[in-house]
Amino acid sequence: MTVDDVTHTQITLLARAWDVTPGEAVRRLVDHFQRPSPAAAPSAPANNPVAVHAIYNGAHVPGLYDPATQALTITEGPAAGTYRTPSGAASAVLQALKPHVKPNRNGWGFWVLDDSGALLQTLRRR
Repeated sequence: MTVDDVTHTQITLLARAWDVTPGEAVRRLVDHFQRPSPAAAPSAPANNPVAVHAIYNGAHVPGLYDPATQALTITEGPAAGTYRTPSGAASAVLQALKPHVKPNRNGWGFWVLDDSGALLQTLRRR
């Protein structure tokens, strides 16, 4: 695929922000726009945990999101534990896997629903 210099720079910047290769950044963007819109995404039952995961620095990090409390439990790995928010859990993953990186992350865009591949954001209460 050939892209102009400006587009190449933007893809490279996005890849650096996500800590992935430029090809992975393009794949994520394509995946995002192939998903149904958030309004069409099914809402999770209020009492059932929702299986989620994140892929960061090449590691697959599994978790469970509790829609009733908005807590997220990382079920395996060095950051395993229950966190009050998805963002707290995302920060713990960054601290565990890349301690030199500033651990500020929006967890709603970091975690992905296992069943649909949609971002956790689609289940967020307003």
